[in-house]
Amino acid sequence: MTDKLLSREQAKRLMQRATRAAVCVALLLIALKLGAWLMTGSVSLLSSLADSAMDALASLVNLFAVRHAMQPADSEHRFGHGKAEPLAGIGQAAFICASGIYLIIEAVGRLLEPRAIEQGAVGLGVMVFSIAVTAALVTYQRSVARRTNSLAIRADSVHYATDILVNGGVIVSLLLVMFLDWGMADPIVALIIAGFIIYSALRIARESLNHLMDRELPDADRERIKEIALSHPAVIDCHDLKTRSAGLNSFIQLHISMDGSLSLDAAHEISDA
Repeated sequence: MTDKLLSREQAKRLMQRATRAAVCVALLLIALKLGAWLMTGSVSLLSSLADSAMDALASLVNLFAVRHAMQPADSEHRFGHGKAEPLAGIGQAAFICASGIYLIIEAVGRLLEPRAIEQGAVGLGVMVFSIAVTAALVTYQRSVARRTNSLAIRADSVHYATDILVNGGVIVSLLLVMFLDWGMADPIVALIIAGFIIYSALRIARESLNHLMDRELPDADRERIKEIALSHPAVIDCHDLKTRSAGLNSFIQLHISMDGSLSLDAAHEISDA
C-alpha cells in the first residue's frame, strides 16, 4: 500500500522520475547492444537488443500513462484517471509478447542455419554493463512502486527484472560459444529467453486486467477495513463491503449498522468518523 506519509504530489514526482529513468536506460542499452550485435552477430545478443527496444517502447507508453493517470478527477471522470495505468500495462504486455515471438522466429532460423559469433568479448562486456545498469534501475523502480502502489511502475520493473535474466542468458551462451565452441548454445539460449519474455508478458496482462475489471483489494486489506469500521463503539455491524483500486486511489464502499434511535445527524457523524 502507499506510504501514508507520502503526499500525492510526492508520489507524482517519484513516478515521473522512475518512468524517465526507465526510458533513458532503455535508450542507452539499445545503442550499446546494437553496436555489440553488429560486431558479434550473436542471435542471443539480438534477442537482448530486441527486448531493450520493446522496453523503450513500453517505458514511453508508461511515461505518458503515468502523467495522464496523475491528473485529478474532473467533471467527466469523477473517479479520476487511474485506469490509464492498467491500460499501459496491457500495452506493455502486447509489446513484450511481440518481442518474444520475434525472438522465437529468429532463434529457429539460426538453429536451421548456424552462424559463427565474432568478437565475443565485446558482447560479454556490454552484457555485464547492461546487468549492472538494469539492476540499479529495477531497485529504484521497486522502491517507487512500493511507496506509491503504482501498477505501471511495478509492471515496468517486472520486465526490466526479466532483462537481467535475459542478459545473464546471453553471457552464458557467449561463454559456451567462445570456450566450448558450442554454436548451438546461442539460438537455444535465445529460445529460453523468449519463453521468459512471453511468461512475464502474461503476468503483466493478468494483473492489468484485474485492475481494469475492478478486482477486490486483497483479503488482508478488506479485513483491516472491517476492523477499522467496527472499532467505533457506535457501530454494531459492517457488511456489503466493496473495494477496488485505480492508480494511487483505493475506492471503498460499505454499509454500517447503528442504533436505530440515533438522530440522522449523529449517524452521519459516526459514518464520517
